[in-house]
Amino acid sequence: MDFHWSEEQELLVRSLTELLEREAPESRMAELDEKHEFPYGPWKALADNGILGLGVPEEYGGTPADIQTMTLVCETLGREAFSLGIIYSLGMITIRDILQFGSPEIREKVLGGLVRGDPPVALGITEPQAGSDSAALRTTATYDGEDVVFNGQKMYCTLGEISKHILLMTRDQAIDNPYRGISMWLLPTDTPGVRFNQLSKVGWWCVPSYEVFIEDARVPRSSLIGEENFGWPQLMANFEIERLALCAASLGAAEAAYADASMYANQRVQFGQPIGSFQAVQHKITDMAVKIENMRGFIYKTAWMMDQNMSVRTEHAMCKLYVAQASYEVIDDAMQLLGGLGYMMAHRVQRLWRDIRLMRIGGGTDEIMYNIAGPQLLKQARR
Repeated sequence: MDFHWSEEQELLVRSLTELLEREAPESRMAELDEKHEFPYGPWKALADNGILGLGVPEEYGGTPADIQTMTLVCETLGREAFSLGIIYSLGMITIRDILQFGSPEIREKVLGGLVRGDPPVALGITEPQAGSDSAALRTTATYDGEDVVFNGQKMYCTLGEISKHILLMTRDQAIDNPYRGISMWLLPTDTPGVRFNQLSKVGWWCVPSYEVFIEDARVPRSSLIGEENFGWPQLMANFEIERLALCAASLGAAEAAYADASMYANQRVQFGQPIGSFQAVQHKITDMAVKIENMRGFIYKTAWMMDQNMSVRTEHAMCKLYVAQASYEVIDDAMQLLGGLGYMMAHRVQRLWRDIRLMRIGGGTDEIMYNIAGPQLLKQARR
């Protein structure tokens, strides 16, 4: 495995960092967070500079990129402006699903807008009775002539109302095996019969989530993505890259918190000397650095494996589990080192602390990651 950056990757990270320092400085991101506003300006700046087109075919205005490069982008966004890293990562799965399974008409309709700065396509999976158990979906799709009519309810639909489309998952209740009765659709958010209720959250204030009510929402049959009743394997096909992207953004957030804590340890004087001179602080700083190094190695290895078309069914789950936990621990330690300052709303560490906690829930809970990796590890041991 060679994790050496190419000249193009080094230039990309450097130019992206400079762009974010200019268009998404900490003061602006803090203001947007306080106002609970989606970062339209910084997001458009990413589009204008070609970042949102990475990984999208040239025919739709994008630029081909490997997964390692996309991972570097997610990490840089997470470090400089974590909300942008979250948004970018959440769009990875829906873009991939549309590219891989969408009709030419759907790809043309959606991808060009994303490259130009539209918010990512929202993912409509979770329902009041269906969280980690996605097979318990009840949202239905009923054919009526050349149209299909949706009815149901979605929960925690992140970016729902501000997106132009939802990647909607429905289930045919007549099929006994729920994993063979799920279909994937493209639902425009301005479709009559679609209503949104914004949810109040502990964190992710710049990344809104919604309860979605769908009552007799009618779209053309051509809105089907991929094969009917084949939506479950389609969805699973790209969960791995979304989880890797979220891991990379989380790594970036941990790096930012570590930088703040290290600087503070060198500058804060107590008992006549910088607190960094105390052994307890040095131990904590070292533990944080070790976790960051481990996260980086796990993420880069998984990205490399995916670029080699190797299976990461076990690795991506272990990576998501470890990074979600370790990034939270690093940021929590940063808050501890900063003391009262870190707990103040004026400091970014408190925002990172609030935002990072959801990583152990969203994109697959810790418990589900154990359930994915555990059986595979035991299967490998039996060999």
